[in-house]
Amino acid sequence: MSMYRCLLILLLSVLSLPVFSQYNIKKMMEEGKRTFDQGYYVASMQIFTRIVALKPHLYEAWYLMALSKYHLEDYKGAEEDCKVALALQPYVSEIFELYGMVCICEEKYDSAFVAYTQAAQINPDNRELWYNKAYCLYMQNDFSGAQRALDYIIKRWPTFQEANELAQEIKSNKRPKQMPRKVLNKSVLNLSSLSKKTLLMQKTVKNK
Repeated sequence: MSMYRCLLILLLSVLSLPVFSQYNIKKMMEEGKRTFDQGYYVASMQIFTRIVALKPHLYEAWYLMALSKYHLEDYKGAEEDCKVALALQPYVSEIFELYGMVCICEEKYDSAFVAYTQAAQINPDNRELWYNKAYCLYMQNDFSGAQRALDYIIKRWPTFQEANELAQEIKSNKRPKQMPRKVLNKSVLNLSSLSKKTLLMQKTVKNK
């Protein structure tokens, strides 16, 4: 084999590596999401751990790794992964929502309130985000702030049962039986749509 032919083969091999690597990451992401949806959280966590080792700037993998750890009740690990995901991508409400719930599980209600405030700014029509903000205020003994937040929620969503019940418990000076609205164990197979929403949010924020 001539030297020219060897160099040509080597050059073609090097050029094909990024495409092959990108294909592998995509397949691993799909496998991780399927594994998560099936409830195999240890396996999904391991897959997303491998992905972030290869692509440390892929915020979605950090988020999904945090979500896997959340379901495994590794709240400290989930908190750290959420922080990385938010540093990479601060315009996705789902990441703030997960971070807020993790902070609630760790009884860090002040941090949770900040997270839900950020999430509600991005997704203001999600009533669960507003409810969890009110819950965090109550757990910090800010009863008047929690009541004002609940008044807003009930005015906007009159049939929101949990908000009405929590408001009654606060007025009765009772410890709330109502718990925060937890992160839904929804399918993660559609999370690829986050990229479009992210671009819209970035444009909105820049234009303000």
